[in-house]
Amino acid sequence: MARRPPGVRTSARWLAGVAVAVVAVAAIVLAVMALQHVASRPAATQPEPVPSFTFGSPATPDPTATPSATPVPAPGPAYPRAEERFLSVGSGGMWRGVAGECGVTDPLIERSTDGGQTWTDVTPLYRGIGQLISLDAFAGTEAEAIARMGDECETEALRTFTQGRFWEPYPEVLAASRYLDPADPAVLVTPRGPIETPCADPRSVRSVGPTTALVCEGTAHVLGSDGQWTPLATPDAAAVAISAETILIASRAAGCEGLAVTRLSGEGFTDPAALGCAAVDPAAPVALAASGDTTFVWSGDSLTRLP
Repeated sequence: MARRPPGVRTSARWLAGVAVAVVAVAAIVLAVMALQHVASRPAATQPEPVPSFTFGSPATPDPTATPSATPVPAPGPAYPRAEERFLSVGSGGMWRGVAGECGVTDPLIERSTDGGQTWTDVTPLYRGIGQLISLDAFAGTEAEAIARMGDECETEALRTFTQGRFWEPYPEVLAASRYLDPADPAVLVTPRGPIETPCADPRSVRSVGPTTALVCEGTAHVLGSDGQWTPLATPDAAAVAISAETILIASRAAGCEGLAVTRLSGEGFTDPAALGCAAVDPAAPVALAASGDTTFVWSGDSLTRLP
């Protein structure tokens, strides 16, 4: 066999050594780069928390996105019952009152003999009156009231025959009256027994002769002889009054910046007649009354006459 020359063996060994060195250097470089890549990432000693979500009520849409064609009035009165007002007119004077709250806020009863220009406080605080439930003129110059009296807030009927100077209880008047039960406003007390009202918080309860009317959640109702309530066709009502054989309703109406007053007459009170617009705050406590062809609207510090 021919033998390879010695020089050739030396060159081959040298080339093999160089190749091994190159491979080793490349491996070291790759290892260093890998370590640098790992070091560049932030160390995470703990696992990152999983995102969580709280589910509540659905988001309320922007009211301007889908406007309502017909605005819906907010149900119920915008003021506390203690601020409810009463107004009544007799041939010899006017009477007005604010309900108050028994044991919390004193009621107020006032009388006027000059058409409402000036008023005199005739509240029978000396008798322990705590809350006014109704107030009506009678006998020309006098008045009667249903009220809660004394520390126990017992319901009594009071009458004055001295133009408000002195008041006396009349149990027989109370027994014959129709009024809202102060312990349960959803019940109307009548001589024939309790009658449930159309809502839990009725306002402007008025009863004259055989007619009783009230306002429930923006709708006026009249009580029939069968003990059933009939809604009256005047929407967004704020107050009612009874005059002779008619019902007066103060309500919000298009074209009236305040309260429009309508008189309902005829069988079932189905014949409306517009009486005018009172420029008052429609959300404030209000009371109205009639004397002949004149209607009075009491709201805030003003007493408006219509027409």
